[in-house]
Amino acid sequence: MDTSDTETIARGVFAEIAQRFPSLKMVENHGEPVEISITMPVQPGLTHEVWLCLQNRDELGFSAGHFYIEVFPCTKSGRVEKYLDAVTGFLSGKYRILEHYRGTRCYKAKLQRPEGDRWRTIATWATIWIRLSFRKAVKEVRNQ
Repeated sequence: MDTSDTETIARGVFAEIAQRFPSLKMVENHGEPVEISITMPVQPGLTHEVWLCLQNRDELGFSAGHFYIEVFPCTKSGRVEKYLDAVTGFLSGKYRILEHYRGTRCYKAKLQRPEGDRWRTIATWATIWIRLSFRKAVKEVRNQ
């Protein structure tokens, strides 16, 4: 598949998100070093900025707080469904992100969905660099 095919897939995914959340404003950013970049600013119905993108020809990206995932290739429908589930779960307020800190630096963030009376991690972002600090903290990022 060429870039125009994956851009068509990505635009379809972003249109599906817009259709599911019609009250949320999505702003396309031009001139960024990715094929498609969309910001959903803090607004009524969204307590944290969200960034969606298509990059490297076939990677769908999703970021909120310190959490970031890439789902690829976007040409596989199962991967697209995983991406849609992650984004829409967060936007709906059903899913949460847990950010883990050492000192003031976030070193890991987990996207979690409810499973009974517990939370199940479905995606994780982590950095290689971890500050050697004994002070640990966890912060919940959730759309309310």
